[in-house]
Amino acid sequence: MSQPKPNFGSPLKVAGAVALVLFAMVLLTMLWPEQNPRLGSWEVKWKSWNALWQKDTLTEVDLATLEKERVADSLRLASLQGAEDSLRLLLELKIKDPGQLHLPAKNAGVLDAFFRQLDSLEKGQSPAPFVRIMHWGDSQIEIDRISDELRGELQSRFGGIGPGLLPVQQTIPSSTVGQTASGPLRRYLLWGPPSGRYAEHRSYGPLLSFSKMDSGQVQLGFVKGSSSTAASGKFSKVVLLTGHRKSELLISASTGFSQTLAAGKELQAATIKTGEPVKQISLSLHSDSGAVLYGVSLTGSSGISVDNLPMRGCSGTIFTGTDAQSMAYGLRALGADLLLMEFGGNMIPSLSGAASIERYASTMGQQIDFLKRSSGGLPIIFMGPSDMAIFKEGSWQTYPILPRYVQTLKDTVLAHGAVYFDMMAAMGGAQSMVAWVKASPQLAVGDYIHLSNRGARKMGQIFHASLTKEFELYRLKKRVKEIKKK
Repeated sequence: MSQPKPNFGSPLKVAGAVALVLFAMVLLTMLWPEQNPRLGSWEVKWKSWNALWQKDTLTEVDLATLEKERVADSLRLASLQGAEDSLRLLLELKIKDPGQLHLPAKNAGVLDAFFRQLDSLEKGQSPAPFVRIMHWGDSQIEIDRISDELRGELQSRFGGIGPGLLPVQQTIPSSTVGQTASGPLRRYLLWGPPSGRYAEHRSYGPLLSFSKMDSGQVQLGFVKGSSSTAASGKFSKVVLLTGHRKSELLISASTGFSQTLAAGKELQAATIKTGEPVKQISLSLHSDSGAVLYGVSLTGSSGISVDNLPMRGCSGTIFTGTDAQSMAYGLRALGADLLLMEFGGNMIPSLSGAASIERYASTMGQQIDFLKRSSGGLPIIFMGPSDMAIFKEGSWQTYPILPRYVQTLKDTVLAHGAVYFDMMAAMGGAQSMVAWVKASPQLAVGDYIHLSNRGARKMGQIFHASLTKEFELYRLKKRVKEIKKK
């Protein structure tokens, strides 16, 4: 038995219905406002007439060309011999370099004291100085990313060993050092989930976190990591920062070292020197009433140390949450010389306009001022957010608010006397995140927010090249001045 055929009417009626729908769509497009209307929290989306015919302005970033230019610039510099010619060319190359370090106009020599120490290491002066770089940041730097590339490059040139400062309890494993911790320990931190994380006092120290040891025995272990370099995988100086000791704290190490710290609220550093560099160490801590453990530093006694201090999900506005005294003592006891701050990316999805940008930038200015006061005026380099993309109108594109946000951050950082490193510009500017995700192998992951491990190494290389360029400028200016005096 045959099925009855559906009746759509005459072809003329079908064509008329289609034409009517098309006319309605065209009319709606012509009348649609440039800004999509909102119904409460809902945005009603439709292409306006101008948007429909507007040429796509999203351009692909050519990473290969950017890399060729970087290599060509390096070769040009290497070919010059005279100090004045090299200085002239280096200044020229810096101006066009999107990844340059931007120095505050009122204090262009802000990095000079740091560079003098590098110069002393380069010249082999005795005794060789110990130079420490502390690198705080969000999830872009966790697992020792970016920092490890900078550390490796600097230690290979200027000397130095060890992975640097570490929390007593490492919740996100580092590729540079393996850690174990056992015993009556509770971790407190100024960022992250609030439940059970905040202390009754504001003494969080330079890591902005600490582990509270209850009465009893705590065992800590540190061993060379799978991805550490020959230099970062060994150490000869161990520093344990403690405070709020309710009773004596007995410290012993697998090297035979032992020391007893008296009870007291103040921060104190216990220093263990191993003589010859070692690749692992165990610490045993005993207290009858408990103590606060701020962190453990694994370094050498001279050369470069670079700390990797990640705070996942953090906006960077928490430094003023700790007391200046514990921060100041920690920085002084550890021998800090240069402070790096990599923040801003976590705020982008929540920014709603100019007012929210200004509020965040102003708060970051307060953090910079706090660190300058606490550190006695140490130089600070702020590493601004990378490019980030959102899926909008059928394609991945840079967050519309990001360029304005980056410019405001840059202006604020410079106004507060710190140096600005523009990660977004160093990547290639707007739409560069898309290019980094599309790169083979990938330089960024599929969330269009985070760099891949390879991309983080590349960013570390770009930052190191920018820092090196400023150091060479410092040395060339000195040489030219000395030549002119003769």
